[in-house]
This record gives sequence, C-alpha cells and structure tokens, in this order.
Amino acid sequence: MKKTSMWIVVMTVGLAGISGCGKEMAKAGFLSDYSKLQKESDSSLRYVDQKAVAGYSAFMIDPVKVVYRSDAKSKDKLTDEQITDLTSYMNTKIREAIQGAGKKIAYQPAAGVARVRVALTDIEKTAAINMLPQASLLGVGIGGASMEAEIVDSVTGQQVGAVVESGKGGRIPFTNLGDWSAAKNVINGWTERFQKRLEELK
Repeated sequence: MKKTSMWIVVMTVGLAGISGCGKEMAKAGFLSDYSKLQKESDSSLRYVDQKAVAGYSAFMIDPVKVVYRSDAKSKDKLTDEQITDLTSYMNTKIREAIQGAGKKIAYQPAAGVARVRVALTDIEKTAAINMLPQASLLGVGIGGASMEAEIVDSVTGQQVGAVVESGKGGRIPFTNLGDWSAAKNVINGWTERFQKRLEELK
C-alpha cells in the first residue's frame, strides 16, 4: 500500500511539472532589458550581440545575487549561509570561465570592458522522493536552479547579451541527498557553456 501511495505522489508531482511546460517563463525583474530575448526552449530565453561581446577583452564580475522570480519555490526558505555558499560558488565558476576563455578580469569600468551581472532566481534542493527510480525518470525531486544573467558595457550600460534559464540536476545517488549538489551541477553547466561561447567569439 505504501509503495502504491508513493507512486501516486510521484506521478502527480511529475505530471504537474510536465503540464507546466510550454508556459511563459517567469521572470525576476533582474535584467535591464527583456525585450531582445528569444526562446531557445521551454527552459531557456537568450539574446547575444556576438560582434559586441567578441570586442571585449576583459570582464568585470558583479557579485552574484539571489533575486526570486515570481513563482520561485525556494523563496524565503534558504538560510543566509546557504545563499552565501551558492552565490560564492557561482562567482568562482564565472571567474574560472572568463579566465579559461583567455579573457582578463577587470575591476573598474573602461573601454573594452564588459560587466557580467548574474542572479539566481530559484534554487531547488534535492528531495528524498528522488530515492525512487520512478522519481528520477519523471524528474521529480532531483533539484536544480534558475537564473537570469546579462552582459552589459561597463561604461554605457548597454546590454549586449542576456539569458533567462532553468536547469534540473541529473540522477543523484541517495548518499548526496540533502545538499545542493544538483544546483551546483546546473551552475557548472551554465558556466562551462559561458566559457565555450566566449572562446567561440574570439
């Protein structure tokens, strides 16, 4: 009976998530401009002026913030310590991505310098329900994160790139449940793609 009940819970939550696909992505109001964003998928909106971004040799990094979007599940649920851990982690990964792409880190606005602004807009913790194989298949309880980010000219403030995106973690072993591995894995994926795009724009 317990197995049947749990399966019903998993199916209900999973189908609720599936039924939400296709809706307009919720926004946090963090970006300076949303008007140029184009839909890449149900979980990603993106805009980039490739020529403009390629012209920057250095990037300033604003401290990553947490700015909850309207439908954020984690709003008011994270401790200050958890927020600091996740934002510091993402700050580090952004710095590594920029340096890995052969670009410099700048600390003051100047010609040829862009600013990178990033906000985590929702952070989902891996849930205990993920211990069931059925949950992993449906994407229930696997955790993840959402973000808004933009690249702006450090002098004029003109936006040259922006993204609104959500990501889910992969199948995580039961021993890792209860931490933020899924959210950090999503952050890793974002920053790896950011580095790759910077390299391609050289």
